Amino acid sequence: MAKGYIVIKDTRETEGYNFTKNEKYRCEGMVNTKLDTGDYTLRGLEDILCIERKASAEEMSINLGKESKRFQREIERMKPFKHKIILLEFSMQQMLDFPNHAGSRVPHVKRNEVRITGAFMLKRLMEIQIEHDVHILFCGSRFAALKTISSIFKRMAHLYLFNED
Repeated sequence: MAKGYIVIKDTRETEGYNFTKNEKYRCEGMVNTKLDTGDYTLRGLEDILCIERKASAEEMSINLGKESKRFQREIERMKPFKHKIILLEFSMQQMLDFPNHAGSRVPHVKRNEVRITGAFMLKRLMEIQIEHDVHILFCGSRFAALKTISSIFKRMAHLYLFNED
């Protein structure tokens, strides 16, 4: 069995993470390949692990608002995966305070026009988690999300890829 793992990153994931060889995590590097579902997986686990990254509450509001049909199709495509995760680079509090949270990308003059609320987003994410068995991980920051996904990869590789004789 493998001694290390290779991260697969979807080619459309332009602002995500870059993984290089890292002995601590046993990462052998990364390849960019079109994935039909999700932003990240591991080589050899393409049918088992699916991780979708969301950078901000604003991005999540678009996914659950005006692009909800496209996002729902993505959630449906996740169904056959044993491990499906939505990795959020923001906190639950930032989402609940949307669009008035600290660091909001929504201009002050446009905030009264925003129809989607943080409470609605929480409702939808909990429905996705419960009805579709998708793990929703509020990481609070990009750095914490990177640490989280690295830890997930290491544990998945130990579970499925490594021979630990």
